[in-house]
Amino acid sequence: MILSARMLDDWDRCERRYAYTQNYVPKLISPLGVLYAALESALVALDPEQEAKDSTMRIAASQELILSELTGFLTIRHIGYLAGIIAVALRERLGILKSVQTLHNGSFEWESALFETTSGARHRIELVSHLDDDRLRACAHSWRVIGELAALQAPLTLTAVVIGANRGGRRHSEWAKGLLHPSNSVLRFARRNKARTGFNDAWIPVWREHRSEISTEKWLAAMKQDGVLDGLILSREIPYKPEDNRMVTAKREMAYLAGVMEGAHENAPMRRSSCDDWGGCPFARCCWSPTEATPADLPHLYSIQ
Repeated sequence: MILSARMLDDWDRCERRYAYTQNYVPKLISPLGVLYAALESALVALDPEQEAKDSTMRIAASQELILSELTGFLTIRHIGYLAGIIAVALRERLGILKSVQTLHNGSFEWESALFETTSGARHRIELVSHLDDDRLRACAHSWRVIGELAALQAPLTLTAVVIGANRGGRRHSEWAKGLLHPSNSVLRFARRNKARTGFNDAWIPVWREHRSEISTEKWLAAMKQDGVLDGLILSREIPYKPEDNRMVTAKREMAYLAGVMEGAHENAPMRRSSCDDWGGCPFARCCWSPTEATPADLPHLYSIQ
């Protein structure tokens, strides 16, 4: 059996959700889902920025985007530029990356979601609206980290990228939004001295996707000069200790679940507390339908795996 952190996460949240994912693919995708997919593709590409934009367009052409206040075109353009600049920044910091290959691990095959540098360091990339102790702890305790440690039996680095809050269909952070001086068009994000005076109303708020004349290199250079970049990419090394009881337990649980998950059933009870976690379950439209429905009854929303 093939096992992955995503599969274990789905199982933990709801057996019914996991069973659905084995047979059906949602035709709808969230903007965050597009961002993750585009970034993962861009990180291993020769031209990460162009691949981010191209990948975003490919996904938009094959799946229907869940929209909020922006049109589909504006949303896709925003995501493409956002994924592109993050991919460039991560490649500058980490170097050339490649995906970690599938590994045979006893009773199952482990499909890793990590990226590996030329030096052999492995990174788990997490996109977060903000990073505090609670969110860092949640990431570190999840299957996305614990499962990778236990399966690969090697240390990893948890690299969190702060993309800002989602408001009005856009991510509000320095990756995507800055301020232009009204006369000399200098791009800024923060004060460079300790003076109390800041930006006045004459400074023009700008979104990256609306200012294609500002190159990614120039945008990133301004972020570095204003000292905001280091606060948007944060890494924590997580060691692998084979004798640690947490690792022993995780390995035992994974071997057990590899067998149990094969019997997942679509009629399993709902786990309502997880319906809206982490962006919401993609199969909520079935479970919360006013009439009984399965993905097979909603072909406009789900296709057969």
